Amino acid sequence: MPESSLDALTHEIEVFRGSMLQLQKIVADSQNKQARQSNLAANLADLENILIAASSAMAPYIADKARAAFKKLQSSLGVYVQPEDNEFLLVCSRLNLQGDSILKRVSTLLRVINSPTSANGIILAQEEERKRISREIHDGPAQTLASLTMRIDYCLEQPSLPDPLIDELKELKESVIRSLKDIRRFIFDLRPMALDDLGLLPTLEQFINGFKNRTGVPVYVDTDGERVFLGAEKELAVFRVIQEATNNALKHSNPNSVHIFLKFDAKKQRLSVVIKDDGSGFDVVELRKVYANLKKLGLISMEERVRIAGGEFTIVSDPGTGTVVSFWVPLD
Repeated sequence: MPESSLDALTHEIEVFRGSMLQLQKIVADSQNKQARQSNLAANLADLENILIAASSAMAPYIADKARAAFKKLQSSLGVYVQPEDNEFLLVCSRLNLQGDSILKRVSTLLRVINSPTSANGIILAQEEERKRISREIHDGPAQTLASLTMRIDYCLEQPSLPDPLIDELKELKESVIRSLKDIRRFIFDLRPMALDDLGLLPTLEQFINGFKNRTGVPVYVDTDGERVFLGAEKELAVFRVIQEATNNALKHSNPNSVHIFLKFDAKKQRLSVVIKDDGSGFDVVELRKVYANLKKLGLISMEERVRIAGGEFTIVSDPGTGTVVSFWVPLD
């Protein structure tokens, strides 16, 4: 179950419990108020009887003043005024809404947990779909554009072309080459072919070089320990988490630089990874409370990929201090 969804559920349950405690207090106060009013009403009734009995011995104008003063006292104490129900209604309405929200969230989480297409299946299906799309783009539009550049070169080699046409063909060729570069970057983002052919570190280096050239943000990579092949699925998971964390730093933190550390720890039999940026940072606790409602899957996807790979994921950040994403996966 995604940790952010659990956090959101826990937060709603705590709010629900707080409302329940508030309701209990209101009920208790109301009961105490009614008991006090009943006792006061009885005492006032006794006093009224005494006043009625005593008024016969008083002068009429004094008796009238005494009765008027008593009625005024009785009215000001509000003995016969029933407790207001507005607060009860508001709390009960809020409890009903929170109860519905909790039930819907729990039902959704249970469906995800019990579904055969749970997090593992969803991520694997997503990667297979990315692979399929990247191959179709590679075999279709990418090949077409590559062929188009060769045809433009053939046209440029023809004799006696007017200069305006030569300039137009050259501009067209440059435009096609730019489009081809963009398509190849899309293919890489969808499914880096180098990961299957060359492995994690060369693919990561290829991604970082493209990231730096595209954004101008310096990215530094340090690797420690003897490099070990983790297996295709784990290496894909590690690459995707690094890719997501680096792209998130650019999109949300506006960093001056990003540092990536990889340590192949033979003693602990794990690969430890840290992605650190010096950007604006954010409040992790507050984000987790609302993350499930933001319709974004980046953080959940990173956590799930690491969990499925058998490791642990941590993110630390505060406003103004940058962000540190760290995780490890077993080597075996």
